[in-house]
Amino acid sequence: MARVASGKEVLEQAKALLVNARTIEELNQAQAVVLPLELGLSMEQTATAIGTSIGWA
Repeated sequence: MARVASGKEVLEQAKALLVNARTIEELNQAQAVVLPLELGLSMEQTATAIGTSIGWA
């Protein structure tokens, strides 16, 4: 069973961080929130897109 993405309460903050990220870690964190919630990517797809493990994403 696939995990359902959660985090809608921080979605706007994550979108702002996409633009203002100062490090790759900040960018990856923001992408891990935005990609599944905005684009409907699975956690596996999100992890692949940002180059991290599924557990991290």
